[in-house]
Amino acid sequence: MRSLKRALQTSLPYHSPVMETIPRSSFTKLPTELVLLILKYAAQPTFAQPDQYNVKNPYSTARKICLVSKAARRIAMREMLHTVLLDSRNMTAFVQALYMQREYAQQQHPFEFAYTAHIRRLWIGEFCGCLTGALVHSITTSEPESSLDLIAPVLLGVPSLAIAFTSMNLLTCSVEHVWNLNIDRERSPPPWRTKTLTLSGMSAGPWHMPMLASGLAFLASITHLIALPDTRRDTFLHVLHRASGVIGSRDYNLPSCMSQVPWASFKSLESVSLVFPRVEPPIDELAYYCAGFDLRTELLTFPASFMMGHDVPFMIQASTKAGQRRILFDDVRVVVSSFPVHFCQYCQEWEKVWACGLEAERGGV
Repeated sequence: MRSLKRALQTSLPYHSPVMETIPRSSFTKLPTELVLLILKYAAQPTFAQPDQYNVKNPYSTARKICLVSKAARRIAMREMLHTVLLDSRNMTAFVQALYMQREYAQQQHPFEFAYTAHIRRLWIGEFCGCLTGALVHSITTSEPESSLDLIAPVLLGVPSLAIAFTSMNLLTCSVEHVWNLNIDRERSPPPWRTKTLTLSGMSAGPWHMPMLASGLAFLASITHLIALPDTRRDTFLHVLHRASGVIGSRDYNLPSCMSQVPWASFKSLESVSLVFPRVEPPIDELAYYCAGFDLRTELLTFPASFMMGHDVPFMIQASTKAGQRRILFDDVRVVVSSFPVHFCQYCQEWEKVWACGLEAERGGV
């Protein structure tokens, strides 16, 4: 711990605004418990930052702390890995990092760190590459390894998984991959831990997962489903209808894709959540279309039993207007986020909304 304090004294004030308030001469005199708390706080990703993630990386401070010392790196890594955001920009690098960690473990390297054991929430955005048949090559041996061998245990080891609907093939292939490795399926528990599944950019396209025995088993184990609306259509229509008074303040049109969800496959589903931007009229519709606004979000949660009938509801309405294929607003739990994110016709920060903790808002993970 003394070496950690010395390293922090000389390095960290340059890397974290949190540390700049502590004089160099007094840092090593702080109690060890306080040093650890300060370090843990400084390493937490800034998911609720006003800047877009592609402008300012929310992990930037934690990554700099990793350069201070081995002990500081381990503390920062725990904070960084709790919630991981992946997309086309960093997926390949993440898979390569997993391969390096496997080699570190075999070598008992001091930089070895068990990613899977620490990742609790994983976001996979739109991924244009192909991992299902890709090979990762070692830097120390000539033996290539399947990318699915590396990413599948991580993807399916998290209690809360969010994935773009366009990337569902990666999830389907990962489930099939671990399913085939699980020989004794009758007596062994499912080879995944995922209970909350968040789908972003859902569309009316077909679901291929229920066509496989592995996919059916995976969907049957999900207890909570969160649907993030399609960027170009559902969100814009909600804002437009609410701003123009077409729907009331307690009315919500369910995304059209909800009728395409294979609800019968979700055998253990307990609740469903939908997320909408919070629109409080008056609002300039043209300004929203051109430049957009910073809006808070509403998380609406209701029992999954409402979606299990032959006719899927198409609307949540106030109780005075309730009717066939409608969910009563009084049966829905609504939680409003404490921070705004930017919404416009083509730019909506659903990744940021999810990263800041949809499950925490509903009292879950």
